[in-house]
Amino acid sequence: MTFTPRAATWRSMLYVPANVPRFVAKAPGSGADAIILDLEDSVPVAQKQAAREGLAEAVATCRTGPAAVLVRINRPLRMAVRDIEAAIACGADGILLTKAMDAGHVRLIAEVVDELEGTTPRCRLLPLIESASAIERMAEIGAASPRVAGLLVGAEDLAAEIGCTSDDEVMVSIKRRMAVAAAQAGVAAMGTLGSIADFRDLEKLRDVVAKSRRAGFTGGSCIHPAVIPILNEGFSPSEKELDLARRQIAAAEASEAEGRGSFEVDGRMVDEPILRRARRILAAAR
Repeated sequence: MTFTPRAATWRSMLYVPANVPRFVAKAPGSGADAIILDLEDSVPVAQKQAAREGLAEAVATCRTGPAAVLVRINRPLRMAVRDIEAAIACGADGILLTKAMDAGHVRLIAEVVDELEGTTPRCRLLPLIESASAIERMAEIGAASPRVAGLLVGAEDLAAEIGCTSDDEVMVSIKRRMAVAAAQAGVAAMGTLGSIADFRDLEKLRDVVAKSRRAGFTGGSCIHPAVIPILNEGFSPSEKELDLARRQIAAAEASEAEGRGSFEVDGRMVDEPILRRARRILAAAR
């Protein structure tokens, strides 16, 4: 069995409590690129088993829309395995690995998924960095398995352990380090450099998303559908960016025919690093 690694390309991921049918029913029409059916923090302990048993129906409902369907699982391991079994049985596209500890933890979960999926692998893993000890291991966590598609910081859990607030500069610096770690591992950096919980302040949301994209992040998660259009727009290339990228690629092709490796577009020098960015922009648009 082989698994072709793919970095996550979801601009927006909407958290939905898996045990609340009215929220699940609305999710397919939300416009999100991915729906995260949550079995963890948004589900009371007394309802965990019922949420797990109802996961197949929740996934089927979410499948009526175009979004990928992900599942956030619980810890400890005995609960995680039962959640994974349920997620794989109903064909989830990905699993958010709660409180990822290190590369060995990721490989263990990947092994469970390998066994359950058999010869038709599809499920990707998104480890959540939610402990201080995992911060120094982010790159190895990202590179632990071909199934890993992206990294996220669980800001609330991590802030609680560190003793800071989730919107403090300490958390921003950790997220920036995570973007570097994700690049080292060849996976997507997911999340935003600041809170997007207040969906009423649209300008602030746009600023946070724009700042995050400049820092290397490719998509973010939210708990309210009102935020989804801002995530989708903010993590998509603008028409101005696309136009410049197309002209840079066209100029590169012309310059290559002339035997030149660098050239000028709009008064700025363009060489291979700039062209790599142009290719990423065009790929994101596709």
